[in-house]
Amino acid sequence: MAIPSGLDAQLMTGEETTYGTAVTVDRGYEIRAESLSLEAQRIESSAIRPGKRVLRTGRWFQGQRSVGGEITMELGTVGFGRWFKHAFGAVSTSQPDATNAPTVYKHTFTPGALPPGMTIQVGRPDTAGTVQPFTYTGCKVASWTLSSAIGEIVTFAPTLLGRDETTATALATASYPANLDLLTFVEGSLTLGGTAYEMRSINLQGTNGLADDRYVHGSRLRNEPLEIGAEGSQARTYTGTIEGEFQSLTAYNRFVSGDEAEMVLLFAGGTIAGALNYEVRITANVRFDGTTPNVPDGNVIMQALPIKAIDNGTTSIRLEYQTTDATV
Repeated sequence: MAIPSGLDAQLMTGEETTYGTAVTVDRGYEIRAESLSLEAQRIESSAIRPGKRVLRTGRWFQGQRSVGGEITMELGTVGFGRWFKHAFGAVSTSQPDATNAPTVYKHTFTPGALPPGMTIQVGRPDTAGTVQPFTYTGCKVASWTLSSAIGEIVTFAPTLLGRDETTATALATASYPANLDLLTFVEGSLTLGGTAYEMRSINLQGTNGLADDRYVHGSRLRNEPLEIGAEGSQARTYTGTIEGEFQSLTAYNRFVSGDEAEMVLLFAGGTIAGALNYEVRITANVRFDGTTPNVPDGNVIMQALPIKAIDNGTTSIRLEYQTTDATV
């Protein structure tokens, strides 16, 4: 019997080849929390009938169905290429040193066409100790957040749009990538314009601009969400906030002058081979959107740096994942 609480919950994923067509889930992830759920609308008649004060049976119908929610995970050194592919779209794989370090692979993710989607199964234990399987099809990453702060493990949280939910699929046996380790703030570093910047926290968000209203006559289920303009005419937006101490006028002057600069955020884990480590490295050309540092009290003055990725013709944003996974 399972532990009759969330302590025995599980989450497994599988990559679909056709949007909304379920596949066998084959990779598990340790989760902090999840909020995937089904929304089932009701269509109710508003017609009047003498003597009737309460909505009657036969005068309401099942309407549109959709799935949505967020998953919060601690960022791992293996297994997360699947999530990055579904968050960014395009991926290329290389080996930094195939001769001396044949087990090291670097997967580079950039904005591109998103995959069809994922099948995700969440096992939720009931109070009788039975893990009930909830399976979601057509799950696409609508947005994602990567967060790091002093004293914390780095987290990755995708927000999903899905097609449908069922409890008819049998619970999969939970399985997880071997040799999984986690990344923390201790391994974190940041450079802005090529100069090290001492941060206390960073929060990055990507939005894929997916249409969530693609319903047609004859079906309760949503068609595949396609990319549309999320902000202005651009489908993808990448924003964030860097928190640190007020170190100088450099960052402030970039904000005032409207300058752009290269941001490199690095999380380096343990050694794989030679000088090659497990890594998550995000490189972006960013604009600084404020703000002026203020004095709220007698403590060290802090400065928030809201940023936004801008395509300068050479770089917009890319995420490099150095790992022992040969494929994502």
